[in-house]
Parts: sequence; structure tokens; C-alpha cells
Amino acid sequence: MKLKSVATLSALSLAALAAQATTTDLGSLGTAITTSGGVATSFGSIVNDDFTFSLGVASTVQSSVSTFLGNINPSFYGIYTAGLDHIVGTADDVQVVGHGFSSGNFDTLAAGNYYFKVFGLSNAALSAYSIAASATAVPVPEPETYAMLGAGLAAIGFVVLRRRRD
Repeated sequence: MKLKSVATLSALSLAALAAQATTTDLGSLGTAITTSGGVATSFGSIVNDDFTFSLGVASTVQSSVSTFLGNINPSFYGIYTAGLDHIVGTADDVQVVGHGFSSGNFDTLAAGNYYFKVFGLSNAALSAYSIAASATAVPVPEPETYAMLGAGLAAIGFVVLRRRRD
């Protein structure tokens, strides 16, 4: 009976160790960042990792997560805000967008602090994934652009008005 309890406790301890979440700081997201994400070391291991990043200005974020060893399925990742307490992984975090493991996802985000949450289940003895992300500032039109738009609309309106009179 005691051996059965020890075996059960050992199995639970190993499962808990395999499911430990890690948090990695990617810093200020700008040019392309690629990092090897995480490794699941046994069949049935849970991948549950966070990658924090910040945006100085409103940006379009291109991101992808892909398995390069073994098999992680089901799998998904999302972009979250850290909530009002600014602590990653608490109850007030808000998911901004969610994706399955894939490539080429584009999301427009405001300036602020965010994190990628990667979650999956390993279906192989050894599985690993990588995450890639980059941010491009969203272009903001200059006031002259709006002035040119207004002048063009006024010119078209003037031409239409003259044709109606003729």
C-alpha cells in the first residue's frame, strides 16, 4: 500500500514539474524576434508559457508559433494584456486575440504591455516549439494628407456642380 502511495506521489510530482509555466521577457517588440519557445519532455506534458513584450506606439504585430520537434496538439496561443494589476497570469488579464499554432497572424494593438500565452498538449515523448514576432508602427496620416483629401473632394464637387448648371 505504501509503495502505491509513493508511486502515485512521484507521478503527480513529475506531472506538476512538466506542467510548470515559464515567463520570458521579450522586451520592447520592434524588429523580428525569434526564440525557441518551450520543450515538453514526455507524452501528455502540458505546455503553458508566457512571453511578455511592450509596444511604445500603436503597432501591427505579426506573430507565429510553430512546432519544430514532435507534436503539440491541441495547441493555441493568444495575446493578452496584463490587466489593471500589471501582473501576468492573474484573473484580471484580458485576451486581446487568440490563434492556433500557425504562421503569419497580423494583429493591430495599441501602445502598452502585453504577453503571448502559449498552451498545448504534447503528443510525443519529446516536443518543442518556437515563437516569432515583430511589430511595425501603424502609419498615422499627416495633416497635409487630410488637406489634400479635402481639396480633392472640393474640386470634384465644383466639377459636378458646374456640369449640373450646364
